[in-house]
Amino acid sequence: MSLRSAAAAALCAGLPAVSLAQPQPAPQPVQWVRASSPAAAAPYAPPVLHVERAAPAGAVTPASAVVRADPPKTLPNIPPVPAAQPTRVAPAPTPAPAAQPPARLPAHVDVPAKPTPAAAAAPAAPTFYPITGCPTACPEPCGPAGDVWGRFEWLYWAGSGQSLPPLVTVAPPGTPRAAAGVLGQPTTLTQFGGGRANNDFRDGFRFTGGWWHNDDRTLGFEGDFFFLSRSREGVATSSDGSAVIARPFFDAAAGVPAAQLVSFPGVVAGSATADATSQVIGGGISGLSNLCCDPCGRVDLVVGFRYLHVGDEVTVTENLTALGIASRVTPGTTFVVNDRFATSNDFYGGVIGVSGERRYGSFFVGGKLSVALGGVVQTTTIDGSTVIGGVAQTGGLLTQPSNIGRYQRSAFAVVPEVGLRAGFQVTESARVYGGYNFLYLSNVARAGDQIDPAVNPLLLPPRASVVGPAVPAFPDRTTDFWLQGVSLGVELRF
Repeated sequence: MSLRSAAAAALCAGLPAVSLAQPQPAPQPVQWVRASSPAAAAPYAPPVLHVERAAPAGAVTPASAVVRADPPKTLPNIPPVPAAQPTRVAPAPTPAPAAQPPARLPAHVDVPAKPTPAAAAAPAAPTFYPITGCPTACPEPCGPAGDVWGRFEWLYWAGSGQSLPPLVTVAPPGTPRAAAGVLGQPTTLTQFGGGRANNDFRDGFRFTGGWWHNDDRTLGFEGDFFFLSRSREGVATSSDGSAVIARPFFDAAAGVPAAQLVSFPGVVAGSATADATSQVIGGGISGLSNLCCDPCGRVDLVVGFRYLHVGDEVTVTENLTALGIASRVTPGTTFVVNDRFATSNDFYGGVIGVSGERRYGSFFVGGKLSVALGGVVQTTTIDGSTVIGGVAQTGGLLTQPSNIGRYQRSAFAVVPEVGLRAGFQVTESARVYGGYNFLYLSNVARAGDQIDPAVNPLLLPPRASVVGPAVPAFPDRTTDFWLQGVSLGVELRF
């Protein structure tokens, strides 16, 4: 094809004509560009292939002009590109509704039974107490193992003691006979009595044993027994007649304080021994029912029976020998005078309370709080005698037919008790601990309270007739009683 034919073809294709007479600029790099497709709304037209030549450096090209290069002598055989068609996106298919089973199957349709796989057995849900919200079955405790236990404790406790009137007095030599040993006189000193006795600390022991009745350790039984050594206070004094020793009393006939001489110069020689003793014993058996527990602690309800014994005794014994005519009896006559007051308080009642324990590794703390309600049987025994020259007669000084006898009565009483302890785990089945206890009995009869210091001297042996007031009397006084102290113990579990 000639250049003229090429120019004509370019003009037919819509390219501007290029003058053949003009000098041609140096060839520039060409860039083949595919014409953009017409708008979708325009009728279809085949794409036009043209060459766009970059303008030479420094040339001024109008914004509306397009610099085009001469078409090549030979055009490549490029197939026509169809115009891009708009892409139609198919709508997402609407999911079919789930098939619903018919409300009622026809009678003639047989539906094969589908076997249901066996479900794994679920563990039984734990049960809980409605009030505390704690499980009814306890896990294995982290304390000592074993369902049987025993405890041995050494006790060091003190009680409230008993009140005593003055029982033995002394006075310096030279004291007038009428004032010798008489209460209220400036020369009289009380040697025994006039205060509380048996309120000192004393040793004792307690034994406790129990067992769990079921594997869950929610039901068990426990029993205990304790005793304190007998507390004893007293005095023993004697003289050959050179010292002044007396036993004071109140002369009910004359209405003034008086005294019976035990030793006085030229009158009598002798000795006086006075003792006050007290003893406490207790025990009980209870059922245990778990209220709350976890791996390192538990709280149990305690319900059972409680026994408590408190016993006192006060005795005074005189051994006298008349020295001369001033004694108003034959010199050398002997007298043995005995007074004895004894009380026994036996409490029987039902107990209810709680006990608990908490463990922290090898250490543990525990406690018990309970109250017992019941009756106490109070027995008071008063007796005395006077032996003159080998002949015995009823009654001593503070014991006469007016009050000698055995008295018994029952009364309501309350026994609250508090116990605390803390200790250390020594081995898997043994531990040691220390503790504190407080125990209270609301109604008791003490021996010292049953002594009436009022005496009618006309009733003293040897008595010829009964004249004047019938005293001493039985006071029938009651009070309360308490114990408290510390303890050291060992516990074994099997």
